[in-house]
Amino acid sequence: METTAEKIAQTAKDASFGLRTLSAELRNKALQKVAEKIRLNEAKIIEENKKDIAAAEASGMSAAMLDRLTLNSKRIEEMAKGVEEIAAFADPLGKVLERRSLANGIDLSRVSVPLGAIFFIYESRPNVTIDGAALCFKAGNAVILRGGKESVYSSFFLANIFSETLVEFGVSKNAVQYVNNPDRNLLGCLLKQSNYLDLVIPRGGEGLIRAVSEQSTIPVIKHFNGICHVYVDKSADLNNAAEILHNAKVQRPSVCNAAETVLFHKALPKESVELVLKPLKDAGVEFHYDKCGVEYLDLQISVCFVNDVQEACEHIEKHGSHHTEAIVAEDAEVLDFFANNVDSSSVMLNASTRFADGGQYGLGAEVGISTDKLHARGPMGVESLCSYKWILRGNGQVRK
Repeated sequence: METTAEKIAQTAKDASFGLRTLSAELRNKALQKVAEKIRLNEAKIIEENKKDIAAAEASGMSAAMLDRLTLNSKRIEEMAKGVEEIAAFADPLGKVLERRSLANGIDLSRVSVPLGAIFFIYESRPNVTIDGAALCFKAGNAVILRGGKESVYSSFFLANIFSETLVEFGVSKNAVQYVNNPDRNLLGCLLKQSNYLDLVIPRGGEGLIRAVSEQSTIPVIKHFNGICHVYVDKSADLNNAAEILHNAKVQRPSVCNAAETVLFHKALPKESVELVLKPLKDAGVEFHYDKCGVEYLDLQISVCFVNDVQEACEHIEKHGSHHTEAIVAEDAEVLDFFANNVDSSSVMLNASTRFADGGQYGLGAEVGISTDKLHARGPMGVESLCSYKWILRGNGQVRK
């Protein structure tokens, strides 16, 4: 396993050298071709996905996880459009982030560059295979993809579409590699390849992310869970509150930016609280009163009451996961207090938590959401997959 892991990592590193200098035009044309092939292979993608679904159903997978695993015509088209959006996005490489002349006449600039070779680990959503490959390639990085065993047929087929397309454009197929060996020993060995790999991005449940963080000798960007809150202030427009909360919880409850706790200002009458909760009740959501810090990923939600916006922020600080929080309020001072005091990667003012998404932010999809504070925070698009280097242009200066 150690030999296999080293070979995979080394070939990714070698491939990354060639990606550094690929033109933006070539990268974009390759991505457009990938989108075209995804559409052309829709029937085969669904066929492979059905194999994954059959195995998952036989293993007793939950409805929420099956939803994440399932691909249909709509989701396949969304994948293709996502790749096209990434292709259309401004080139993140070679950007002069700052530039100035030093007193000794040296011209100093800071320029965006690829990270290098990335190890991207994810669970049951096969569409993430394409998101991860497309974003990494757009940013000039080689990527090793390791999906969960539950999506192996779908993900392997999708990754092959991508790597085969790259070969057509003269790019090494090792720029996008898919690890279809489910052996955890191989995963552990890959997480030790710090000589070759520059970053690990785990995307999935808390158990996966904690295990990766504990084993890896490579820097890891992560978020452990998505315990997202919606605070309904006493100044809230109740109709807005009901609609925002319903969207945040019900639209897709299995994802990390779905609301898991609703906080109500204690001054709100019982009738107002019931009005806001009614759409959830009608949707079959189960309420847990005064239960805090739980990620349900299902039609369940915690319901708590606080004295004011300050206590709401304190509650979020204590029980949240620094992912995404929302407030519904009409009082401008309350909105400002919430925005300034909540320490999460995304803060929504009178909007659903479901907007915490790379595609929604115009980042061209995402490889994940980071709740870390170093290098990247929030939805990670192409900009988050770049680093920078300093370039000094002189004419013979030496340091004295």
